[in-house]
Amino acid sequence: MRWGAALLLLAAATGVQLPHLPSALPAAAITVEAPSVELQAKVAGVAAALKSANAADRALWASVWDKAATVVAGDAIATDVAFTDTRSLRTFTVLALDIAWRRLGGNQPGKYAGLREATEKALGDVVGLDVKPVTPELRARYAEACRAIAWAGIGRG
Repeated sequence: MRWGAALLLLAAATGVQLPHLPSALPAAAITVEAPSVELQAKVAGVAAALKSANAADRALWASVWDKAATVVAGDAIATDVAFTDTRSLRTFTVLALDIAWRRLGGNQPGKYAGLREATEKALGDVVGLDVKPVTPELRARYAEACRAIAWAGIGRG
């Protein structure tokens, strides 16, 4: 440790150019297109629950939901359909949030009061609570709802 400090001082004193460290890259900005006025109203509770969230939590929330929309929308062009009914959509949603939001993001349940309830209500209003087959229309509505939830999370709404 002392030798390292001594070498740095010697290099600085003799005018030796020290290597430049790479600068940190800025965090990728999450951009989500504004949803319809109807969906904005459905996700207003999500926006309210995340009002006190820090920028990192907001970015993670938006990213998780935006990616969930991409995954489910991509199922429409897959040869092996993964999401056959609303039960499989709900299972995917729970797993995606558990892994990304809770385990990787370190957000414990209840950290943001009312977030779970507002999210469940928004999805329930769009997808419904009954178990039914996933149609192209339902898949599109689910993806739109996910993007609206992401939009609410980044401070919109």
